[in-house]
Formats: sequence, C-alpha cells, structure tokens
Amino acid sequence: MLKIKKPQAIKKIKPELPGGFRDYGTADAILRQRLIEKVRKTFEDFGFDPMETPAVERTEVLTGGERESEKIIFNVRGSREKKSDTSLRFDLTVPLARFVAANPNIPKPFKRYQLGQVWRGESPQAGRYREFLQADVDIVGTSSMDADSEIIALMYQVLINLGLNKFVIKINNRKILDGLPEFAGFPEKKLWDVLRIIDKRDKAGEGAMRKGLAKLLKNKAAEKIYEYLNIAGDTKTKLIRTRELLKNNQTSYEGIEELIQIARNLNSLEIPQVNWEIDFSIVRGLGYYTGPVFETTLLGSPELGSIFGGGRYDKLLVPFTGQKIPAVGVSLGIDRLYAILEKLGLLKKKATVTRVLILNTVPELKSELLSLAKTLRMTNINTAFYLGDDRAFQAQLAYALKKEIPYVLIYGENEAKKGTVTIKNLVTREQKEILKGNILQYFKK
Repeated sequence: MLKIKKPQAIKKIKPELPGGFRDYGTADAILRQRLIEKVRKTFEDFGFDPMETPAVERTEVLTGGERESEKIIFNVRGSREKKSDTSLRFDLTVPLARFVAANPNIPKPFKRYQLGQVWRGESPQAGRYREFLQADVDIVGTSSMDADSEIIALMYQVLINLGLNKFVIKINNRKILDGLPEFAGFPEKKLWDVLRIIDKRDKAGEGAMRKGLAKLLKNKAAEKIYEYLNIAGDTKTKLIRTRELLKNNQTSYEGIEELIQIARNLNSLEIPQVNWEIDFSIVRGLGYYTGPVFETTLLGSPELGSIFGGGRYDKLLVPFTGQKIPAVGVSLGIDRLYAILEKLGLLKKKATVTRVLILNTVPELKSELLSLAKTLRMTNINTAFYLGDDRAFQAQLAYALKKEIPYVLIYGENEAKKGTVTIKNLVTREQKEILKGNILQYFKK
C-alpha cells in the first residue's frame, strides 16, 4: 500500500530587515529617484562625467592595510571559497583611486561623478545606515585651488537645486591642523588625539573640548590651541589673524594661503557668504586628507550632522602608483539627506508615477483598450492597464483612488458605439466625454 507522506508545516519567517538597512516603498522610492535625478543633473551641469565601479573590491585595495578601515568592512566569500580576500566597498573614493591607477592614460584633470551603494559594518544610528547610496564628485590630476573651489560651488548648487537654502559649508585646511604641534608645542604623536577632541567640539561643546585638551596637553599647549580655535570675525579677518598667528609655521602658512585663494574664488563665483565660512575646528575623520576639507550642515539642525563631506587627498594614489597624484572630491549621502529632509518635513510624497489608469471592464473591448494604452505611452503619458481579477467598475475605481492615480479612462460599450472615451479626474471629481481622436490633446492640456 502506498504511503502518503504528511506535508510538512511551512515555517513562518518573520519579514524583518537586519539593523542598519531600510526599504523604500513606492512613495519613498519615487521621491528618492527625483532627488537623485536633480543631483545627477547638477553634477553634469558642472561638466562631470559618470563612471561606475564594482560593488566588490579586493580587501587589500580597500583597506590599504589600515586597521581602522578593516573594522568597518563587510567581507564577501563565495559559497565554495574557504576564505575571503574580497569585500564590499565602504566608499567610492578608494575604487576611484584604483581605477585611475589602472588607467594612467585618461585625460587629466579627470572629472567624474558616481552614484552607488556602499556598505559599512558600523553600529546603526539615526540617519546612518549600514547600506546607503552615495553620490561622489572628484577632480583628479590638478593641485589648483580652482578645483577645490569648484567642488565647494557644486556643493552649494546641489543644495540650492534641492530647495534648501539654510545651510553652511564649513571649510578648513588639514595643513593648518598639521602645523599645530609646532605652533602649540606638543609632541607630533599626540596630534590625532588632539584632532579627535577638536572634531567633537560642535557636538560635545566647548567645555568638554577644553576638559579633554587639559587632560591631554600641558596648560601652555592647551591655551595655544584655544587661541587658534577662538579666532573670530568675518572671513577676511579670520584669515589675516590666523596667518599672523601661524606665520612661523610653513605648513600651516601654506594651508592659510590656499584658503585665501578659495575665498577669493567663491566671492568671484558669487556664492553667498551666508552659505559658507572658514571654521578652524573642522577636521574630517579620515586620515587621507592632505589639504582643504569641507562639510555642510543645515542651520538650526546641527544634531543632524553633515550632508556633504570631503576635501583634498593628494596621497591616496601613492600605494597604487608610487607617486602623488593630486585629487579633491566630496561625498553626498543620498539616504542620509533623504532622512534629514524627511525629518524636517520637506518631502512631498507621491504614491505613484502613473498618470492614467485604463479601466478593464468589458473583455470584448480589450484589444481597443490596449491600443489606447499604447497610444498614451508612446507620447510619454504614464499609463497603466488594469490587470486585477476583479473586473467590477467600483473595484477598479477604488484601486485607482487607493493608488492616488489622478485619471481613469473609461471605454465601455456606450463609448465604443459613439467613438468616444470618458475621462474622470479623481482629484477634481470632474468627468468628461471626448472623442477618441482628441485624447492626446486632452492630456497635453
């Protein structure tokens, strides 16, 4: 006798994401794509060309042997591999350096932009994800401060084009910071500890910064740092005072002169002074910056962190080429920007990109309905043909309302006899019967 096996119960799986990742539903995805299109268009307005690199790179290429980088990467191992020597990229700058080194004959200056997913194995935080979309622009092959100025001007224009105007681009120079040990009189080996404390000034406050420096440095050295950080005034005053204060340090002096060139360029480009400033406490976390650094924050919302961040990195290609190749660039975290705009209530979400839904209530007229759909689509009118199982008029209308589709097109037996179509505007509740031949004219209006 044939034994029939009892079907095994299907284990129910909880449909949840791992921490640090997020879905974008239809309304969010539509808005995110619009945001990306504006960013991409602005990049191209400035003469940057697109490029793409793989999501996976050799681990050695990504980390360069740096332990800090190794702590934040996701390693990738195939199912038949015993160990991994590849990882998911954690930014788009290192892959760019690898690409430039592998293609030494590309025309320079090389201006490129790239939009791509990156992954970081960090602890998730508000507005910070372990997978996120990053938009980078870089200029490789020129040491001119004109390139740095263009990057800053681009940052400004991207945010303006996104409808933001209450922001400030903060600018500093790592050369100035590199000269602090000589200026303040503390050991070179303590520089990074000093910079970490300075970098937290905005978040932790002046008191916490002073307390941290007092523990790390002697009183005289700490006072020198305070003197440097507390230089105030407009851009011209800050630069003149800082140049005078650090005039005996060649490295810092070079950094100040570079900032002066950038300031002159930004004024020539008519970038409003309210949207940029020299801030001598800006450090930027990564160790590969070698000159000007910059980051953007929204006014009145410093707790949201920076939107743009970047700077000059003239030594990044040395491990690949054995020589310095000057470069400057900036990164925009698209998902971080989206989260900030969402929190500030600046996003107007749209449930669908569909403009017209053609109701499918009479099977005998399907051929003509599909022809109408094709006609509308050929003229760039986003059109959906109802595909559901429930062919009742009210069910299809309810579907259109739930999807927030603005128009439904009705073509039934009565319309077929008269050579017309009925169009219902679900926003205004107006309904109009027109000749089939006038359908394109109706929607163009």
